[in-house]
Amino acid sequence: MLQQWSTLGTLAFTILLSAMGLVAILYNHKNQILTRMGEDKQSIDDELTALRQSAYEEYTTLRKEIGESSSIARVEFGETVLAIRQKITEVELWTRDQLSETRHTLISGMDMRHSIAIEMIEKTEDRMRYLELFAAGQGYRPEG
Repeated sequence: MLQQWSTLGTLAFTILLSAMGLVAILYNHKNQILTRMGEDKQSIDDELTALRQSAYEEYTTLRKEIGESSSIARVEFGETVLAIRQKITEVELWTRDQLSETRHTLISGMDMRHSIAIEMIEKTEDRMRYLELFAAGQGYRPEG
């Protein structure tokens, strides 16, 4: 019986040592895995930092280029607006001058036609008087 107890004790001791060895191995593997994960995390963080830095540098470069382009566009657009204003002023002055000349020409033409019409009316009235006098001399009297 002692031998059985001894065998059972040895078996229990072996199982206990095996379990402790297994726990130690698992703990060691856990530490190795955590160490690798830490290294991988650090590597990923470094890569992300590099990407962020690269993106920020590209952003600042693009922002600078856009700022320069917008400044140039503002200057050119401002010059365009000034040129358009100047052209509008020139067109307004030309139109005013042309309308003024046209008005004078139109008024002069209307005055001339009015004078011609009055002359024609006077000639017609003179002919009518002549005809009335001629008809009165012939004994003809118009009715009315």
